[in-house]
Amino acid sequence: MPTNSRLGLSLPGNGALLMSTRFSLVSFLASGLVLLALTQCQSLEPYQTDRFDLTAGPAAAEGYPMEIEEGRFTTSDGKSIPFAAEFLEGDWGLSHSGVVSGDGTAPAPDSLEVRWFSYTEDKFYQGRWLMPQQRIHDLIQQGYWNTDTKRHETYHELTMCLLPKGVAVVWLSGRNQVLLGRYQANEVDFDFKRFNSAANRPRMIAQEQAKLPPAVQAQIRTHTLSTQPWDDYLKTYPWHIAFSQPLKLTDYGIFYFNAEMTQYAPTKNTLVQTKTLLEPSDKPVPNSVLLLIEAGYGRKRQIQVKAFDEAETLAAFKTLHAAHPTSPLTLYFETDERVSKARLFLQTDQQRVELTKSPVALYDDN
Repeated sequence: MPTNSRLGLSLPGNGALLMSTRFSLVSFLASGLVLLALTQCQSLEPYQTDRFDLTAGPAAAEGYPMEIEEGRFTTSDGKSIPFAAEFLEGDWGLSHSGVVSGDGTAPAPDSLEVRWFSYTEDKFYQGRWLMPQQRIHDLIQQGYWNTDTKRHETYHELTMCLLPKGVAVVWLSGRNQVLLGRYQANEVDFDFKRFNSAANRPRMIAQEQAKLPPAVQAQIRTHTLSTQPWDDYLKTYPWHIAFSQPLKLTDYGIFYFNAEMTQYAPTKNTLVQTKTLLEPSDKPVPNSVLLLIEAGYGRKRQIQVKAFDEAETLAAFKTLHAAHPTSPLTLYFETDERVSKARLFLQTDQQRVELTKSPVALYDDN
């Protein structure tokens, strides 16, 4: 799909600077200043020109169907990584399709532009935003060490999830997944016949909304559609993991409510005798944890929280942080000497809350 498509040339607002740059380049070429333009291209930083295997993967939160009318990640080489114009039914942070451009390689993108239709709201949205290009480049170059395949791997997809109220959330995805940003689009009055020339709009909307979960239908009836659930997922708190006794950690995996996931460390793992894991820095709330340890006596064990109870865990993080805003939070695993029993707490130096609805499972790791 050419980058000078109708979407790229018609978007208002914060796309004006990028449009101005394109028109300036055209003016240079028309004036015969080809040498100057080539010199500028050659002087681009590596993060603007290094090429990687990248796809664009769209998604929508479950129960809130969307359809992309047109969209792409644009790159500094004047090309793009497009989205297919497709109907999306889920999931939060997980795409079920991907599109490549040209030979499948591209520089880290410098912007995102997309227009879509929300079936739950019967509205069109569109937006154009700058992407953290150098951060994307650096993350792809760093990658991570896959402890299963014993080799270095890296990210390969730009995942975008569309939410009600014109919100788009973007991650850089591979076997690890990193949040890039939350972006707000504007509602637009787009010609529905250009979107679907054959459909009867009221009938189509009624049919699609009749398929939605009862809770979503109730939100439509009461005009209470909101991004609050996902905004709660995106909140971060200063926390880390600690153990009641030193454990020899061999590997770990952490998944978060904001759809980030850390299954592999940036570099090759070695055995570490430790009582803590992660720095007490700002992170989203975890929704599952897997720890692989050597438990003594020649045994290997798994400590696993398969699914944190959402309401209990989010409330505990929010409440403890509000009560002790200057104290880092600790997700504390209390185990016996043989790591045959475990309890889970969220705590500060002043207060402790047991997460009774998030049971800790322990297994032999054969």
